[in-house]
Amino acid sequence: MEPVTQLRRAYSNVAGTLRVPFLAQLRHPSRPAVAARGACLLHGFTLVELLVVIAIIGVLVALLLPAVQSAREAARRSSCANNMKQIGLAIEGYLQAYGAYPSSNTDDVLNWDTAGRLRNHSWGSLIMPFAEMEALRDSIDFSISALHTDNRPAAGMVVPIYRCPSYIGPDYTSDSHYPAGQYAMGNYVSLGASDVEHIWGASLKPEGVIFPLSAVRPADVTDGLSKTVFIAESREEKMRVWIDGRTAANTALAYMESSSDQPVALNYTPYYDDGDITCAYGPSSMHPGGAHHLYGDGSLQFLWDTVSAANYVALCTRAGGDVAHDVE
Repeated sequence: MEPVTQLRRAYSNVAGTLRVPFLAQLRHPSRPAVAARGACLLHGFTLVELLVVIAIIGVLVALLLPAVQSAREAARRSSCANNMKQIGLAIEGYLQAYGAYPSSNTDDVLNWDTAGRLRNHSWGSLIMPFAEMEALRDSIDFSISALHTDNRPAAGMVVPIYRCPSYIGPDYTSDSHYPAGQYAMGNYVSLGASDVEHIWGASLKPEGVIFPLSAVRPADVTDGLSKTVFIAESREEKMRVWIDGRTAANTALAYMESSSDQPVALNYTPYYDDGDITCAYGPSSMHPGGAHHLYGDGSLQFLWDTVSAANYVALCTRAGGDVAHDVE
């Protein structure tokens, strides 16, 4: 067969094939063109199928969200624990340098000093050189009040090591007892005594380790460093300025002026409410169910807020001869 004839026949076959869908559409306008020779038709989602997929995605998100939130909180708890371990190392460094643990306040707390007559520097300021914060510590004038205007730039610094990652409260206090200006909050306190009457140190003396004007040595902690809590968390949003020594120490029991039955302070609110001074929380945290506690030997334990009063007081005292049982 001649080449020209072969080309004509091939052309006719191809043209006929291509015209089939077009001619079929002309004959039946209401029907879609039929794909030639095994070509596949594509189908989209129906509305019902789309709604089913959306519902499945919603269920999966609902199931995964708590797990994601739990993982984030676990990471925040781990970071908070690391902060407290660094604080523990700084306290140990202070001990090695001065032969005693730091006091919670460089003055007493018998009178709430509002005129700046007392210095009231906190343990948080005292341990700074041992927590790689020499520059911030050097910016504080310890010869004048911690709340003096000259110390305000330092007082306004949000110190990462003193902040729990789970804390979502304000960065600065709004309490009217503080002068105008920004005073940064802190989320860690010492457990200085069993109750407020002891922390004041008038007729009763503090039984803890880090309290106002304290100079406790390791030999004084006869209950054992591994059984005595030094530092706890606090979620207080007003009366816990890190540079202020007046609120740097808390107690194991909350203050109840009209009752002798004092509740465990851990996550209890109000922790202190008397006159014009209100402190919503003492030892506490925004972690679910309890708070981290740093012991004298540097170990860390998460204590649940269901701990008994007797056990919590036993953990607070340095030489009470009492031992906490079944504490978790």
